[in-house]
Amino acid sequence: MVVAILAVLGGVAIGVTPSIVRVAKGQSGAQELSAFMKRHRELAISRRRNIEIAFTAPNQVRSTQRAVPDPPNPLGPSTVLETKFLEGGVQYRTFAGVPDTPDAFGNAAAIVLGGANPVMFTSEGSFTDVDGNPINASIFLGVPNQVSTANALTIIGTTATVRTFRWDGSRWIQ
Repeated sequence: MVVAILAVLGGVAIGVTPSIVRVAKGQSGAQELSAFMKRHRELAISRRRNIEIAFTAPNQVRSTQRAVPDPPNPLGPSTVLETKFLEGGVQYRTFAGVPDTPDAFGNAAAIVLGGANPVMFTSEGSFTDVDGNPINASIFLGVPNQVSTANALTIIGTTATVRTFRWDGSRWIQ
C-alpha cells in the first residue's frame, strides 16, 4: 500500500515538475532584473550621481555612472558600473494574448521607456530621461515559446519604485 501511494505521488511530481521549473525560470529572471534596478537606484542616491540604465536585447542590462558635467563634455565622463545578462534563457519579450500590466505603462514592445533613450536613476531618487523628466517604464520578460514564464517589471518615474508582476495564465499577479 505504501509503495503504491509513493508511486502515485512520484508520478504526479514528475508531471508537475517541468511546469514549475518553467515558472520559476521566469520569476528568477524578473527578480534578477528587479534587484539590479533597485541596487542602482540606491547607488544613484548614495553616490549623488545619475546612473544611466541601458537595455540591450535579447537579455542584457548595463549601468553607467555619470560624473558631474564639465564644459568640454556637458554630460560629463561616465563609468560603466555593471553589465548583467539574464540567466535561464530569459529574454526581453512579450507574448501574444498577454495584456499590459495593471500599471498600464504600455506593452507595444518588450521594453517600454515612454519614448526616452537613454534613461537613468537620478541622485534625487527618480527615473528620468536625459532632460530630467520622470518617465514610467515597463519591461516584459520570459523564455521564448513558454508563456508560463511571462513576467514584467514596472518603474514609476517620480519615485523610481520597481514593481514585479507574474502572469498566471489569466491575469498579472504582483
